[in-house]
Amino acid sequence: MYFTPGILSSRNVLFIGLSILALLFFYSGNADAFPALYDSNCVSCHPAPTPSTCAGCHSHGVHSSTAKSDINLSATMDKETYMPGETVSVSFTGGYRAGWVRAYLYDNTGALVDNTSAGTNGLGNVEEFPGPIILTGTAPATAGTYTFTAAWYGNQFDLAQVGGTTTFGPNWTPDPSNPNHGQEKIATNSFMVTAGADTTAPTVSSTLPDNNATGVPVGSAVTATFNEAIDPATVTTASFLLQAGVDNVAGAVALNGAGTIATFTPSAPLQDNTVYTATLTTAITDNSANPLAAAYVWTFTTSAVADTTAPAVSSTLPDNNATGVPVGSAVTATFDEAIDPATVTTASFLLQAGVDNVAGAVALNGAGTIATFTPSAPLADNTTYTATLTTVITDISGNPLAADYVWTFTTAAAVVPALSGDDDAWFGCAISPSRGENGGNLGTYGFLLLLALGIALRKRVRRRKE
Repeated sequence: MYFTPGILSSRNVLFIGLSILALLFFYSGNADAFPALYDSNCVSCHPAPTPSTCAGCHSHGVHSSTAKSDINLSATMDKETYMPGETVSVSFTGGYRAGWVRAYLYDNTGALVDNTSAGTNGLGNVEEFPGPIILTGTAPATAGTYTFTAAWYGNQFDLAQVGGTTTFGPNWTPDPSNPNHGQEKIATNSFMVTAGADTTAPTVSSTLPDNNATGVPVGSAVTATFNEAIDPATVTTASFLLQAGVDNVAGAVALNGAGTIATFTPSAPLQDNTVYTATLTTAITDNSANPLAAAYVWTFTTSAVADTTAPAVSSTLPDNNATGVPVGSAVTATFDEAIDPATVTTASFLLQAGVDNVAGAVALNGAGTIATFTPSAPLADNTTYTATLTTVITDISGNPLAADYVWTFTTAAAVVPALSGDDDAWFGCAISPSRGENGGNLGTYGFLLLLALGIALRKRVRRRKE
């Protein structure tokens, strides 16, 4: 075979070899897309050697669907009333996945008053979601009612963009200096700033049983909810009384952690069809030593017949056989009557993946009708879980569930965005499974091919000269 001069010049060979190498690289991809995207998009702001740095931007923006319309954040003030200029503390919790977070606190004027990143990129902050993360500020100088705003900073491209949107909705504030980044904001509960020292008497906002209630189960506890925190030292069996006529009922009194709910628990079930009188005396004061303006008195009547009906579960969340459940979900069961809180524990409310128990905490709401199991960590993707309420759970009259109540649900599958087209322009860190696993090796194959072409050309030139 005779080669026409110039057809396979060294320049042409180099061009052909490089073209083949480029095609191999393009179609084979990178064997490890995660570091490649990290190095091209994130490393300038987060210079760290591993992709785990991406947690700060991407641990918290995941929503339960690509619509990105729901928010799993809460920001709670540590008090309801402050003095002008007093330090306020905000407990910031949430996130659909755990990880370090850049969190911010803004006051009522929108001014930044605290953040976890101390003015830096916040690389690897010790503060993590689900929290709580404690942020502090200063109460306004003028009396009134206010709210503050808490926010996390991150990247909006946290879910697969196929079918999704590019914003989180009205609570998302884009960062004009950093494309595709911004803040997800949530308002705190409202609080009051008083003009001077607190001189306002506390009030009772509700009771259980209600005043003049009838048919009250004989196993009931008696509770009173106040409009502000109460001094726990002032809530005793001498200041919170329960009487049948003139006879005092024996029992114990307790105040919840927030200091707003006082509970009288009788030592024994109450009598059937009997009128009881509950009294809160003026010995009860708030934390500023302001007493109740007057004794608070209400009455109720117990049921004529002892309660012997077993409690029942009226609904659950997630529903039985639900699918696509977010991995950050808590599990709740709603009962048709008040449940004895002492019987609702992690031994009677179980969550399991197969035969393995899920670690978590169990709580009962104030009315005693909703039990919630909150996992200690997010659940696993695409996994079937079984929730069980055992017959250890009883109503306040001591009646247990008729049988164990069991339901199952399946968590959502992990969503992994695929890279194609302009996806390399994303500002985020995501693993792309769309390219081959041997991309690094194919780059080497291209180099060897180029070398072989050069050797073949050299031999052909030598033969021609001979």
